Amino acid sequence: MIEIAGALGIDELRRIADLEEEASVPCAVLDRLATAHDEARDLAEHAAVYGRSTGVGANKDTAVADDGDAHARRLLRSHAVDAGEVVPDRVVRAMLAVRLNQLAVGGSGVEPAVVAALAEMLRRDALPTVRTLGSIGTGDLTALAGTALTLLGERPASTPLEPLGAWGSESALSFISSSALTIARAALAVTELRKLHQVWSAVCALSFHALDGNAQAYAEAAAGASAAPGVEAAAAAVRALIGPVPEPARIQDPFALRIAAITQGVVVTAADRLADQLEALIGAAQENPLYVLGADDGSRAVLHHGAFFQAQLAAELDATALALAQTSTVTFSRLRLLNEPAFTGLPPFLGDGEPGASGLMMVEYVAAGAVADIRHAAQPAALGTIVLSRGAEEDAPFAAQAVAQLEDAVVATRTLIACELLGAVRVVRRRGVADRLTGALADVFARASASLGSDDADRDLRPDLERATALLAEIADLVEGAPSAPFVSSASAVL
Repeated sequence: MIEIAGALGIDELRRIADLEEEASVPCAVLDRLATAHDEARDLAEHAAVYGRSTGVGANKDTAVADDGDAHARRLLRSHAVDAGEVVPDRVVRAMLAVRLNQLAVGGSGVEPAVVAALAEMLRRDALPTVRTLGSIGTGDLTALAGTALTLLGERPASTPLEPLGAWGSESALSFISSSALTIARAALAVTELRKLHQVWSAVCALSFHALDGNAQAYAEAAAGASAAPGVEAAAAAVRALIGPVPEPARIQDPFALRIAAITQGVVVTAADRLADQLEALIGAAQENPLYVLGADDGSRAVLHHGAFFQAQLAAELDATALALAQTSTVTFSRLRLLNEPAFTGLPPFLGDGEPGASGLMMVEYVAAGAVADIRHAAQPAALGTIVLSRGAEEDAPFAAQAVAQLEDAVVATRTLIACELLGAVRVVRRRGVADRLTGALADVFARASASLGSDDADRDLRPDLERATALLAEIADLVEGAPSAPFVSSASAVL
């Protein structure tokens, strides 16, 4: 059981999303929120509060009578419109967990009954239907308003859920003022990306052996000389999997092998920065207005602000997609080398020897398509701008669009790595160098080879690519859970 009390990590979020653990909100948190709710109500009686005693957006200067539940329902209904594809259940669970954790921080002034109802929705897995379109990085208002209507019984949940009886005006805008959906999507994407980094390390190490690479490019001193964050970690991951290395075929490899850790280091750094930003946002109260309560000197305030404007998140998402685009070209180049007789001594495209055999020729085309998709997803979403609500909001960071692009890039990266895996396994098997593999890499090759088989004749390769893609999660587990052999550089390597 994971207790949601304001400090929720990305891995905990992923476990909740995948139903590996249940989540609950401690009674102590609800008690604290009850006190905050009372203090926020007292503050609102002495000052105008946006969305509570006024309209929202361009209607911010319009006074609104506080008629409680009726005002709340009008606001929630009007903001619940969304469109596009339905968000997967695991992402919706992550969104609910993010919003619960943010509300547990305090600052929203929301009723504890709303928080308890949201926790019950997550516990019962009675999920709202959420769609992808409706956010531009200034709050996932449509997704959370739709969630509120589901809690109220005005929209159906995926399983029966006792509807919340009433929704006070103080809790309407406070509840929906969050980027919980965008944060949840990004957190799950970066979790997948970290798994793919483990797979990348293993597949790159297989290609290294398949091509008789020069291990000097992965040495600690070489990685350190890059003077770039993330490179040493990327090089160390490959180095640990390579194990004892043979005589290199070349004094200096093509960039596909020689700079692999350099470009992958950019991905490691970008993913780490994105994860840090997400963990901060998961535990941040960013509601507008924000109630500042419980200061040591007893002071209280209600602040109207723009802290919900996800400029930094959009920048980190864009940077991560750009990092994937940069390293994708290098990954594709390794596949090209695996298909090249000058580097393998095997027939072109690793065909079976029949004249004109195509072998993995079209796998290279699929990989090129994946690279193109990754590059397309790397166009910075944050460069856009727009004016909304009669000029009341004259810019947007487009974090929601940036996370959609990163999700696309992650899917394409998965396919690209699977394409390289097909080629690396075929070359290692055909060249008879599997006996030099040790530790976790030997386990990876054994599992992949058994799944992919040894039929190299021209045939329908869609099943092979599907199996290779399905293997990626298993490879990540093998790399993470198995000890690797020590890295031993060849004594006769060219220095």
